[in-house]
Amino acid sequence: MKSRKIISITLALITALFAVMSCIPTALAAEYQANGATYFTFTDGGITVSEGTYDGYKIEGTSLTINDSGTYVLSGSCADGSVKVKRGTTGVTLVLSGLTLTSSTTAPIACNKSTEVRIIVASGSVNTLTDSAKNNDDNYPDNTYAENAVIKCKDGSQVTLSGSGALNITANGKSGIKSGATTDEEGEARMTISDLTLNITASVNDAINAEQLLNVTSGNITISAGDDAIHSDYILNIGSENGEGPVINIKNCHGGLEAATLNVYSGNITIHASDDCLNAANSDLSGYAFSINIYGGTLVMDTTSGDGVDSNGSLTISGGTLVVWSANIADNQPLDADGTITISGGTVLAAGGSNGMGMNLSASQPYVIYGSASGMGSGMGGNFPGGGRGNGNFPDRSDQSGDIPTPPSGGFSGDTNDTKGGFTGGNPYGGFPGNAGSSVSISSGSTITLKDSSGNTVYSGEALCSASVLIFSSSALENGETYTLYVNNTETGTATASADGSGSTGGNSGNQPSGNQSGSNTTSNDQTDSFETDAPDNSSADSTASSSSDSNTGLWIAIGVLSAALAVIIILLCKTHKK
Repeated sequence: MKSRKIISITLALITALFAVMSCIPTALAAEYQANGATYFTFTDGGITVSEGTYDGYKIEGTSLTINDSGTYVLSGSCADGSVKVKRGTTGVTLVLSGLTLTSSTTAPIACNKSTEVRIIVASGSVNTLTDSAKNNDDNYPDNTYAENAVIKCKDGSQVTLSGSGALNITANGKSGIKSGATTDEEGEARMTISDLTLNITASVNDAINAEQLLNVTSGNITISAGDDAIHSDYILNIGSENGEGPVINIKNCHGGLEAATLNVYSGNITIHASDDCLNAANSDLSGYAFSINIYGGTLVMDTTSGDGVDSNGSLTISGGTLVVWSANIADNQPLDADGTITISGGTVLAAGGSNGMGMNLSASQPYVIYGSASGMGSGMGGNFPGGGRGNGNFPDRSDQSGDIPTPPSGGFSGDTNDTKGGFTGGNPYGGFPGNAGSSVSISSGSTITLKDSSGNTVYSGEALCSASVLIFSSSALENGETYTLYVNNTETGTATASADGSGSTGGNSGNQPSGNQSGSNTTSNDQTDSFETDAPDNSSADSTASSSSDSNTGLWIAIGVLSAALAVIIILLCKTHKK
């Protein structure tokens, strides 16, 4: 009799547990319902709607068009459907709350020209967006519905993609996410990505592509791309001052992060590329001061056939950690810039090919070089565009709210350099100040260790590629101190640390991006427009996502209590059975 009671209680607890868990999706949307949101559920047969305060929409079969401001919650599953925000519509919030949407001919989600849209991925939800090969007007010119991306944001659109849920994107047509250009007719375009878990597979082209301003401030992003992982024709900002995110794992790609101006402020970034891991270039821009600026974060990167870091202008490293390995073959450099490479802070380990470093280096913190550095000498002057020296200032950024960070404007501030070749304190005629060590041979997968003269380890890590040249710079080094390189615990070379040096070594100039990039047709050297970074207020979107997450705490507590009670009942059953 006692066993029957225990079994009855157990069944009741199991029923209650499932009931509570089934409430989670409803609770996720309840916060939006309280605000008058309108709900849409997609099926293969059509779209059902639960009326809310907002009625700015039109349904045609499995196609939904939003034509007025409001909050619209999307869920369900549909094998061929789409969501479109009409041109010029502002104040739109799309909440993805368990949406699986595939489109056979167009983009599953499109934000048309001059729209302002927040796309929020609801807490606890998993969402999947997929297109088909036909969503590519290059390969299917007769398909007039093709948008060439799974999420397409057109010229003049200002879109924020955020939330604490998960979004999976599979691009079979062209790109995963596409943001448009700034034009006189449509206005300023920008995209900001923050907080969410974002997984993108784009086997044909770029995972994320922007024609103007792209900010990836936080979140957990995983990418596999046929071309660039994250690309912007003008400015790409990664992370923020005082921030810890984003976490970006680029499993495979042609190019990693590419923009005319690439700023890295924070984050944990891993890149496996077949071409350049970081690239500052745009073949459509004439007279532009291309730059890569690393202010913080951790970047661990390797490439099988390109340069590790390649700037058609300057490369400035003032903080963070940069570990980059390029293939040990001719013409592939771990660090390569047409202008000056300035190292004033952070930790840098760069290793790669037999031709040495293609760089004009200015290092104000100590560095050592091991291996051949062919072509040393012939200093290149090395001033930044405008004559300034990089000062490593961060943009003003105090939180992770999703607001756009402000990059340094109009080049770099600081005292100008009047030396005709090299930098103050260095050799004005180029060449490194005697710190290049003897030739080395490093095999992929080996353990490399740098030790000072007392045997203390200043760096240890795994070789991601074979290499014959290695440069290391860190505040842990002391000027004039000798450091020994060990490969698999075998002494391989020694070098003396020096700072305030300048010089140039052999290497090719940075390559322009591949021809299939659709850069803007701007030829002006005026960068003012490209540094416009004011954004719509995203605080309400973030607070909405946050409140939704907080509201689920009670549900998870209930699940925990029921689960614990169920465990106790099972133990009692076992004891009763033994008796």
